[in-house]
Amino acid sequence: MKFISSKIIIILSIFYFISVNFAYSFNAPKTFSDLAEKLSPSVVNIATTSVVKQRQQATPSFDDFFNFPFNVPKQGGSNEKTVSALGSGFVISADGYIVTNNHVVENTTDIQVTFTDGSTMEASLIASDKETDLALLKVETEKKLPFVNFGNSDTAKVGNWVMAIGNPFGLGGTVTAGIVSARGRMLAGRYDNYIQTDAAINRGNSGGPLFDLDGNVIGVNSAIISPTGGSIGLGFAIPSNLASNIIEQLKNTGEIKRAWLGVRIQEVTDEIAKSVGLDKTYGALVQGLTPDSPAALAGVKEGDIIVEFNGKKVVSQKVLPRLVADAKISLPANVTVWRKESFVKLSVKLGIQPSAEVLANIENNISTVAVKELGIQIKSISKDDRVRLKLTNNLNGVIIANIDADSFLVRQGISVDDIILEIQGKQIQNSSELLVVIDDVIAQGKENVLLVFYAGQNAKKYIGAKLSVK
Repeated sequence: MKFISSKIIIILSIFYFISVNFAYSFNAPKTFSDLAEKLSPSVVNIATTSVVKQRQQATPSFDDFFNFPFNVPKQGGSNEKTVSALGSGFVISADGYIVTNNHVVENTTDIQVTFTDGSTMEASLIASDKETDLALLKVETEKKLPFVNFGNSDTAKVGNWVMAIGNPFGLGGTVTAGIVSARGRMLAGRYDNYIQTDAAINRGNSGGPLFDLDGNVIGVNSAIISPTGGSIGLGFAIPSNLASNIIEQLKNTGEIKRAWLGVRIQEVTDEIAKSVGLDKTYGALVQGLTPDSPAALAGVKEGDIIVEFNGKKVVSQKVLPRLVADAKISLPANVTVWRKESFVKLSVKLGIQPSAEVLANIENNISTVAVKELGIQIKSISKDDRVRLKLTNNLNGVIIANIDADSFLVRQGISVDDIILEIQGKQIQNSSELLVVIDDVIAQGKENVLLVFYAGQNAKKYIGAKLSVK
């Protein structure tokens, strides 16, 4: 009986192996050639030129980490250099609208678009959104251009075939294929919801399309993770359902309006969850609220843990900003918070996310803004501060109004009236910009930031600070 059973098992195993491979072969395309031939004329190569100021000390940036775009420095002066960048894009309308990444065209002085037939046109930047790394270009032409359509990225399931077309390393129209490797990847941005693919994505593929087998754009290729600068099968694309909404707003209004809750949040750790009686670790802990913000007016309090937003579970602090941004402005949102060991349901009428300048004005009416992670209180530089400390009008940053005795910065010689100029390589204009960077760093699971302080004319002081995220 054992012998017979073994034969049956072997036969069944062979049958299963054949059936699975047959199904895989049946679903796999025999060739991508027809699809590539049809779609390639709508994909463009983008070459840009920009003049950038050189920093005194280099710090890691988003582009450095992901090796995007393909930058080639040219000869320049001691304080400025001319940089050429190569990227990709795709035409979305016959009259010449083109989608690409913001980091491909940001701060550029010249944008040249090259089509598969070799023709080159000058493009103008209509508008861009740095938060989602998307940009909309326009070329002026009398002929109708071939274009592609956005598809439904929600149908792009893990394991589905995808095809990318782009301009890797400046080589021109290149086609690669693979599958959707994962969904919902979050990397460095507050609104990240990337599609991960193993289709080869390299430098210069930035802004190019990721197609499904129906020829619809289901993603905008934007980032890679690679220790070598080349593809190792970890490429990331902005999902089309997010991209199409952003591009439509850029086209119609030239700006992005997002819903706004008005809270500062941090991750809920296992220790925090246990201390407040949560049965598991999830949600977003409210650190602070902007005065008169939608959340403040609706009764959200510091120390609340937001566990649900509009019927969707807030599985982590990283998820909440995206859920809020996707919500409808001026409509009530159902928010559930965990407070004093019980769930409290609130209705919050969402506002429009203010600009950094508006938030700065709000801050100017507040004595100080607490940065608990650094053990300091900061405020914008006032006219009185400039006179008192003899600061020039072109010096921007935030001034330390108070510092905890046990703050790490005290041991580094930092004190009241010292001025923070930069954090993580980003110049700071107001308190809200510093808080946003700290939130992003925490969201990435990091504990350290690089701060640059004003140390007199033509002098800076660099300090690596460990954040306190208790």
